[in-house]
Amino acid sequence: MAVDLLGQDAVLRPLLDAAASGRLHHCYLFEGPDGIGKHAAAVHLAMAAACTEEAPPCGSCPTCRHMARGTHPDLTEVGLDPDRKTPTISARQAREVVAQARLQRFSARRRTFVIDPVDRLGPEGANALLKTLEEPPSGTGFVLVTSRVSALLPTVISRSQRVRFSIVEEGALKKWLEGKGISDAGRIAALAQGRPGRALALGEGELAALDQVRSEMFNVLGSGPGELFEYAKNLASGGSRVVWLPRVERLFLVLETLVRDAMAVGSGANLSSLNRDQEERVRLWAEALWPGGGARIQRAVGDAREQLDRNVSGRLVVETLLSHVATELGRARRAP
Repeated sequence: MAVDLLGQDAVLRPLLDAAASGRLHHCYLFEGPDGIGKHAAAVHLAMAAACTEEAPPCGSCPTCRHMARGTHPDLTEVGLDPDRKTPTISARQAREVVAQARLQRFSARRRTFVIDPVDRLGPEGANALLKTLEEPPSGTGFVLVTSRVSALLPTVISRSQRVRFSIVEEGALKKWLEGKGISDAGRIAALAQGRPGRALALGEGELAALDQVRSEMFNVLGSGPGELFEYAKNLASGGSRVVWLPRVERLFLVLETLVRDAMAVGSGANLSSLNRDQEERVRLWAEALWPGGGARIQRAVGDAREQLDRNVSGRLVVETLLSHVATELGRARRAP
């Protein structure tokens, strides 16, 4: 099994057995946290369903090689519409899938459509797909991928067989990272929270980017309103939403990990710290936020994400959130 499917053997083995015997369901819903390997698993299953070797997927036949590279005509991966400013899978894309599904498949034993993230498919697009999801042409299957199953229409869920992916145990993830020669594997494994894809991203530069955002946030919280507003403007600007949204998501993640560590300290819970290099600051945050402040900040981060989903100004969202955090922290926002 591919290394990027770490910890998912129990989930995938029954599916691969079904693919080998031609007993796959017509539509699967792969659900679980981001970075856990759902998309890689969807492609792996598509390869298994298409491969004609004895123990599919063999990984070496022309069909497997082309599918792994994303160049096989019988594997279609549908993602966010590049022509839309907002992150969405458009109704136009859904109608194209329906039209393509009606065509004769090229050469594979089974054709697969992977739609990821399907929770970004709006009601119009979902309704356009429903009949095809329920009764796809012979030899055609779908894998829908999501980290937000609650955002899906019930009609989409009801047409799918749900497959839940699990997080990987921290010790196994740490060992896996060490085997890849990634430094600071312990901290990365803790921060990744059981998600191998997230762990790899952290090891390949995302950890440094998070630390930079954390340092900037500490400086801004310890400054005045003018610096806070300027920071919010710089963070949530500079091109399209696709450009600045990852920076804002880093800020959300930094806040969530700090609050999580502070609440663990405040409650006396025996949890490994996600900010092991900020022990004194975490202690001061714990004193300021325990018992109710941490929960209020967590709700504020959730509200901020929802506002961004509704296309509220990113600058305004960041301003409001950081102002709330500064108020909750009080003097602790200027912690040394």
